[in-house]
Amino acid sequence: MTFWALLTLILLLSALVAYLGDKVAKWAGKRHYRLFGLRPRQTATLIAVATGVGIALLSYLGFLLVFREAREVILEAEAVRQERDRLRSEREVLLKTKEAMEGETARALAELNALRGERKGLYEALERTEALRKRLEAEAQALEGQVAALQGERRALLRERERLLEGQEALSRLLAEKNRELGHRTRELAGLEARVRALQGEAKRLEGEKERLLRESRRLEGDLALLQAQLEEVRRQRQALAQEVASLKEALLRSRQELRQTEERVRSLLAQAEALQGERGQLAQNLARLAQGFYLGEVRLGQEEGQALLQQVAERRALLQGFRGAELLGGATGPGLAVLEGAGYREGRLLVRVRFYPERKAFAQGEVLAARTFRLSTPARHQEALEALGQEVRGRLLEAGFPPEYATFPSAEELARGLALLQGRKGVVRVGVVAAKDLWTAERPLLYYTLLGGPPGPEVPIPTRQVP
Repeated sequence: MTFWALLTLILLLSALVAYLGDKVAKWAGKRHYRLFGLRPRQTATLIAVATGVGIALLSYLGFLLVFREAREVILEAEAVRQERDRLRSEREVLLKTKEAMEGETARALAELNALRGERKGLYEALERTEALRKRLEAEAQALEGQVAALQGERRALLRERERLLEGQEALSRLLAEKNRELGHRTRELAGLEARVRALQGEAKRLEGEKERLLRESRRLEGDLALLQAQLEEVRRQRQALAQEVASLKEALLRSRQELRQTEERVRSLLAQAEALQGERGQLAQNLARLAQGFYLGEVRLGQEEGQALLQQVAERRALLQGFRGAELLGGATGPGLAVLEGAGYREGRLLVRVRFYPERKAFAQGEVLAARTFRLSTPARHQEALEALGQEVRGRLLEAGFPPEYATFPSAEELARGLALLQGRKGVVRVGVVAAKDLWTAERPLLYYTLLGGPPGPEVPIPTRQVP
């Protein structure tokens, strides 16, 4: 029901209350009724007020009985709101959990990449250390070979020095013998002086050679000490490198263990992420199943109204149900009635299918939609006959182009009125369902049971009379 129709109904009800209250008050005043010891005028006022209250209460009850959508909204609004709030809170919790898991996964991947970089650096450092160790070992072996060669030369020089010392001692002994023989061989002195001078020159030359050999020996000893010091330094460096290699190996083992732990942690996080993804997919499937056939109500379209109004109404009602929005599948242009229902779920938005029923006059006021003649027996048989009559009416309404949501005759109240209509009667009756006003396909049909006269139907071959 639109706003103007509801306002018109309220104004008509107000006029009816005022009119009936005035009539009842005049009627009670003319008869001079007295209630609770009040004066007739006060009694008439009290009756008029009670009449207005009764009419307003009956109007409200009739409004709730006739307009099912308003009744459902009023009675189920709190439950729908609570369900929507619960689904929104669950959705927010799932989104926060997903964001936390994605952040944890990103941090774990960053740590894994950093550890892989450190492992690569350690491998490169280990390779450089191994190459340096091999180079130092080669240099140490070369130095050991040079030291061995220098030691051999030193031993050869020492042997040469011993030989020269032995020659010098032999010359000294020979010189002593010659000196002893000098007194005896003075005559041979002149000849021997030249030989002595030659021997002295040879001795000086040998002495110089000795000095040179001694200096060379001292230089070689210094070089040998320097080489030994360098060899010790190389050995110390080799030990330091070996210790560094051992520490690097231990660090590499620790890094491998940490890497394995990190990989296990990443695998567990990935498994949790996959489980959460599966739960998210399952929730999305459940939500898609729930969205299928989700009833969003009807929209009355006026002249030239269509897609824009449907999109606006669908967006508003989807947001009220907790979705991010709505996406129309198809459209329609008025005048007529559009029924909105869910057709799925995609990226947080509800897919909405539109069923359109053009507005046209289907039945005139007072027209009989269906009739049945039967013999009165028990209330159960009466109810069965009325329900069969209502089924025929529903079929005619659907054939005339009414939406299934409007083809719901009879309601429990109408069925109760029909049974009350037959209560206390006997014999054969002809019951029909009559339109209370002109029935349009875009409005809810207002129908009621009534007794009909005229010829009987094929069920009962006994003529019936006009029922007053």
